[in-house]
Parts: sequence; C-alpha cells; structure tokens
Amino acid sequence: MPRVKASPKKCVKTANSNPANNTWVFLMKADGLESTDGTLPEIVKLRHPASNLPAMFVFSPKDLTVQEVITFDENKRSWFIDENVKSDGKMHLSTPIDPIFLILPYLRKTNQAQPLEQCLRDEDYPETTRLARCQNVKLSLVADRKGDESLQAFKFNEDKTLAWLQKKVERVAEVLKQKGLHVSQGAVSASYVKSSKYDPGTDLEYLKYAHGIVSEYLTEDLSKKLAQHLNIPDDTEIKKRKIGSSKEGSDEKRLKTEVLDEEQISRPKALDLTKSEKPQKTATVSKKELARQKAAAGSKSITSFFKKK
Repeated sequence: MPRVKASPKKCVKTANSNPANNTWVFLMKADGLESTDGTLPEIVKLRHPASNLPAMFVFSPKDLTVQEVITFDENKRSWFIDENVKSDGKMHLSTPIDPIFLILPYLRKTNQAQPLEQCLRDEDYPETTRLARCQNVKLSLVADRKGDESLQAFKFNEDKTLAWLQKKVERVAEVLKQKGLHVSQGAVSASYVKSSKYDPGTDLEYLKYAHGIVSEYLTEDLSKKLAQHLNIPDDTEIKKRKIGSSKEGSDEKRLKTEVLDEEQISRPKALDLTKSEKPQKTATVSKKELARQKAAAGSKSITSFFKKK
C-alpha cells in the first residue's frame, strides 16, 4: 500500500450533498482526542523537516503532543459509510512524532542562542510556534542552554544531536531485530514478513535500515553526517570501489591480451611434431596439355628464324 504524506480535504456541508462525499476516514490514537475542557485536536500545516515542503500534523488539545498525518491512497478503492458509497477510498491516520525532529531545522539556522518561541517563528507556517508548548521537549539533548535559566535560550550543538540521533537509530534497529523483519538485500521480500526460513539480516544491515527510517525526518546533509557517525558505509562509495576494481581488472586483462597477440605475431610458428606431415600434392597435367607438349616436341621457336646466322 503506497504511503503518501498529504492533507485530508476539508469537509464542506451543503443541504443537497451526499453525506459520504463530505466525509473522510481518519484514524487517530485515543490520547490525541482526550480533552477535559471540550477542545478538539487541530490539523495544521507545518514545514516538513526533511523536504522543507508543507505537510499536515495534528496537535492535541492544549498542544501537548503532535502527530504526523499520513495518507494511504490506492486506486479502485472505496468506502461504505452507512448506506452510502464514498468513491474516494483514501485513509488518513496520525502517528506520534518527536517534536524535536520538527524543531531541529530551525535550531540549525540560528547562529546565536535564542528562546525557543523566537527561534520557531515562521511567516509561512505561523502554527510552528505551537511546538514550544509540547510536553517533554528536552532541547538539552540537541542544544546548549545559554544565559539565564529563566530566559531558556538555546544554541544548536551538532555533537549532542548526532548522539541523540544515534540512540534513535539503535532503538529502531533493536525493534526491527526483535520482530525478525527482513532488511537484507537478499531477502525474499522487503515487506514485513516473519519467517525462520530466511536470514533476517546482520547487525549492520539492521542499523543501516533503521538509519534510513530516521533519515525520513532529517535533511540530506545531516543524514550523511549521521551515517558517518554510525560508521555506515556509503552505497555510492562501495559502487565506485567495485567499478574501479572491475575497470582495473579489465585493463589488466586487455593488456595481457595485447602482449600475447604481439608475441604471437613476432614469434615463428613452431613445428607440431605430434602430427604427421602430409606430402604435398603435385600439380596434375590434363590430357590436352600433354598432347600439346608432345606435338611441340622437336619444333623450333619462331624467333629462331630471325636470328643472325
């Protein structure tokens, strides 16, 4: 089932419209709906930390938690809602996300220590400041606090960030390993299939696969730095080494072939004593040629009559 990050269409109620056309299917964890004062969760648009493009997120009441909206879309799929059929078979669901992933791009842009709310100001996405009110946002894991404690000014720290991301990757790799998911390139299926018949993968393969999952929320340069921090080899470098070694091998093979060809040209052919020599065939003379030679016997050449006597 393809995974597409998108926003569900807003419902517009009309008097004569079909109810199924004004609804969409949305799955959300119960903790995102709980509210003591009757407020409801809100779907807002924020900047995605990896692509820098707009994406949809759900804030719980009082902005305590944030979840990412993911849309599953397949062709030829519909929903039966009550007694109606909804032709748009999309399914939207929300999954929890650590707010620090959404805060990191803003922290990296600031060259000096700033309060978090000031750092999160975005004219294109004004709802970004809500991230400062999320609970359990420990910026000390990725930044250094500067100045007075009441000010709560922070500055990005790359070493702390890589250490924090390393723990995230290792935790994801451990979950993949516990579930026995196939992550190796030689696996029969990359789908989440569990079987004892096939080798699920090595520790490095689990680490590399987990790095790919975490990198969905990181910029490209930060993802590369994290891979270097984890000592994960780059696929492009491996391919370059393979191509280089194969090219060197082909060059060496071509050089050997050229040397052998030159030796064969300059070296005289040796006599093969294992084969018996066949006598050369004598040229056969036809009967007509024999008759002409016999008739010409004893006759003189025509030029002999013109010689001086």
